[in-house]
Amino acid sequence: MITGEQMEENERNIADENSASGESADKYEFITETVKKRPVNKRKFFRKVLVTIVLAVLFGVCASITFAICLPRIQAYLYPVEETKPVSVAVDEPLVDDDPVEPFVPPEDDNTTDNQPTEEDEKIDQTDTADNDSVDAKEDDEKEVVVNNIVETIEKDLELDDYRSLLRKISTIAETTQKSLVTVSGISSNTDWFNNAYENNNSTTGLIIADNGKELLIISPSDILHRAKNVRVTFNDGTVYAARVKNADINTNLCIISVDLERLEEKTKEHIEMAQFGSLATSAVGVPIVAVGAPYGTAGSVGMGQITSNSFVLDKEDSNVHIISTDIYASTVASGVLVNYNGRIVGIICHEEMSGNMPNLLRAYSVSDISDSIEKISNGQMLATLGIIGTDVTPEANSERNVPYGAYVKEVVPDSPAMEIGIRNGDVIKKIGTIEIESFTDYKQAILKYQPQDTVTVTLERPGREGYTEMTYEVILEELR
Repeated sequence: MITGEQMEENERNIADENSASGESADKYEFITETVKKRPVNKRKFFRKVLVTIVLAVLFGVCASITFAICLPRIQAYLYPVEETKPVSVAVDEPLVDDDPVEPFVPPEDDNTTDNQPTEEDEKIDQTDTADNDSVDAKEDDEKEVVVNNIVETIEKDLELDDYRSLLRKISTIAETTQKSLVTVSGISSNTDWFNNAYENNNSTTGLIIADNGKELLIISPSDILHRAKNVRVTFNDGTVYAARVKNADINTNLCIISVDLERLEEKTKEHIEMAQFGSLATSAVGVPIVAVGAPYGTAGSVGMGQITSNSFVLDKEDSNVHIISTDIYASTVASGVLVNYNGRIVGIICHEEMSGNMPNLLRAYSVSDISDSIEKISNGQMLATLGIIGTDVTPEANSERNVPYGAYVKEVVPDSPAMEIGIRNGDVIKKIGTIEIESFTDYKQAILKYQPQDTVTVTLERPGREGYTEMTYEVILEELR
């Protein structure tokens, strides 16, 4: 018989055996596995990276070539561009006075002009007439008929009707010129002290100069258009069209704006006339002139007067321009053109500061000095600059001081190509590229033939103790800004 103590002892033995068997089971492992990382093949890795880069480059090159080939065709299909005609700005030369009328001189064989015929002479003439009829008939074909025009000057006092007739002719000149003028408005937005939005509308006078087949080109002062968000043009018939600024010349503060021809109505085109330019001689003082546009600050106003000076030259960068002064007392915001009595535009009204105490007298740029630069910017080309301010060499300087003829350098513009290559004040430029320079006008014409970033050879004469020495420079022209 098993007692309680025996049962407890048996249970303890079983528990000890189970615990011993559990520890041995924990220490026993059937499979032991250790996971190791595969070693990196660097050569294979770099080969894959290189292949990827090469494929990316090839893809980019193919994409670029495809884009370059297809883009122009797509643009030409979606946005067809019409070819424009080159713009030419022609300036008529000043008129030359007619040759004086030569006094009438009677023929040498005419001795009867001062003597009256006598009765005997008349009888002889009557008898000789019949005998000479046959001879005269034969000689008529051989004789040359001389016609003498006698010009007789008749003094006449001018009447009021003569003055009215003159004013009517001047009015006709102004009306005809108005067809070549427009009102250019620069519209900009702003806010007042109370944060309310409003628009500024500044206006000036523009001049229609050309039609390139796609656009109507207009030259206008650019000062009111610098900050303008929109540009509008009002034509002579009152119609208004949107316009855009194309190009500018900072020397004269003039710019070219354009209006699309396809937007213009036929009735507007019928009221348009292209500007006709004329030239004035430097001695044209006292020549009558008409100011058309807005000489008194109001569009359509007209002023009459005469030229008081045409000899003042305003120095500009790589250029210069004659200033036409008049005796027309005008507005400080005047704009428009000066027209001679032949209906030709000879000046564009400007506001250049000049010495003197008459700021309200009307002044203008001489068209003959700026026509070439107007033509260039009208064709969409940029103005190139070397960066000098110069003048002509006078005959006195040439004979007395042996200064060679050419473009005399009065000043070098800071940070210009001329300063970078070492051109100095007092140098005389003799050649631009292959173009010979004998005056500053030749220099202006030569620079206008080049474009910004063109490389040219400048040949000059530099003064020294032993006279002038020829020097040559290579220079890259920059854009006039």
